[in-house]
Amino acid sequence: MRYLILVLLNVPIILTALINIITQYKLRKVSTARFRHQLIIWLVIMVVLVGSFPMYNISLGHPPLDSSELSLFDILQTTAIILLFYIANTQRQRIDQNERRLRDLHQELSIRLSKK
Repeated sequence: MRYLILVLLNVPIILTALINIITQYKLRKVSTARFRHQLIIWLVIMVVLVGSFPMYNISLGHPPLDSSELSLFDILQTTAIILLFYIANTQRQRIDQNERRLRDLHQELSIRLSKK
């Protein structure tokens, strides 16, 4: 049951990140390389989140979804780490967009001033 809570708390964050990066790519706010990089990162996080605990249990000979060793602190810690990673990644994307916009505005201003 605890493993299900862990997955249910974290999958929406990961899906939000995936939707965000796909939207940014469709709006042409991120490059293809960055899109691939971010997509791979979030898919790996999802696979690790969903697959690591059952694989660990199988390696110990326990049922795959036995969550007796998973504490509430583990659930909160994992959720906090994924949420902080999402927030940091989103902020980095916004900073990159603002820097790009500022560079474009500076270039436009320089062109206008050179014409005078």
